[in-house]
Amino acid sequence: MLLDKLLNSTENDYIDFKQKWYSGDGIKVNLIQDILCLSNSLSDSLDRYIVIGVAEDKITKQKTIHDVSTDCNTQPSENIIQTLRNYMPVIPQIEVIREQVANQYIDVIKITPLVRDLPYVLNKSCEYEDKNKKKHTLHKDFIYSRNGSRNTGLNEHCSKATLEELFARKKGEHLPILDRFSLYLKDIDSWKHPQSSSASKLSENSYYYTKNHKFKIVRNEPISESHFTIYQVIDYYQLLMDTCLSENYWEARIDGTGMCYDDCYGTFSVELWADNTLIEVYEIVEIYIKHYNYDRYRQDFYIPDRSCILKTSDSIKNKEELQNTIEWKICKLLFEFDLYPESIHNNKDASIILDEVNYSYLSNPKKYLDENKKLLYEPANKQIKT
Repeated sequence: MLLDKLLNSTENDYIDFKQKWYSGDGIKVNLIQDILCLSNSLSDSLDRYIVIGVAEDKITKQKTIHDVSTDCNTQPSENIIQTLRNYMPVIPQIEVIREQVANQYIDVIKITPLVRDLPYVLNKSCEYEDKNKKKHTLHKDFIYSRNGSRNTGLNEHCSKATLEELFARKKGEHLPILDRFSLYLKDIDSWKHPQSSSASKLSENSYYYTKNHKFKIVRNEPISESHFTIYQVIDYYQLLMDTCLSENYWEARIDGTGMCYDDCYGTFSVELWADNTLIEVYEIVEIYIKHYNYDRYRQDFYIPDRSCILKTSDSIKNKEELQNTIEWKICKLLFEFDLYPESIHNNKDASIILDEVNYSYLSNPKKYLDENKKLLYEPANKQIKT
């Protein structure tokens, strides 16, 4: 599928065709320049490709395959990665893929730049001298890019417009607004919860992204009517609907050990604001589960409200899928700001709560409810030992 995509395309801002592997005195300069230019290209393609073993006619755009299986200059991924690391503080993801075309082979250098690392630059210059004693230099701190099928020249900078767009993309400004929130929430250390001058009270219940103060999260007061202790919950259906906690947790609730006698939960809303505009509102469940810390230090956890998850996702099949949602990233942010210095969870691992979520229910709610009626509606009639 990848091969068809590449061979049916012409050279552009994310595909570069080479008849053979890099060779000669300029091997490092030419290889690094091509990778830099493709990495900093303004292409909408997440991946960029150097296709080696394909010659494209500049006029007709017809392609000729040149078998690379006997090319003595082929390089594995790790060699290219090491070359880049010798000259760059951060590098894009690199993978060399061999593809078969009829009875011949081509190589593809797959380049995956990360938006947060833009623009890619050298931290030291790379140069070589050709057979005519002319020096060619790929310069430290120059910003190279690719416009269409043309690379920025060795002694040139990319255009001002390209440079501005690269830094805008680094900030996520090319993304839809909720995707920008999701990107910023990965950078939890750059969020701030401001304090009032008294230093004892928060000036407002808001969290600001320090790299772009137009983005903030406002935490509203909890809904008092929705606050429950687990002891008050009459059956598993109520607990599942309110918290999505797993069957294992419900069994611990009713097994008579007393482990869950003071566990509690409640619901509150969180607002996402950008440029003084309300973007979205999410419901969050604040939950205290003694099972995790045995009352050593009280620590609240957060999980997305059931209706909130099911509204934005068709299904959540596992812990990894839930961790990728913006709702969970909000929960993780709240958890880290609420950590007590002496908490046994000071490694900031909020994901421990996700081990107690009922993913069978979240992946197919109707099926789960139909198949577990006895479990769901059986009263919690066992006595809790306190």
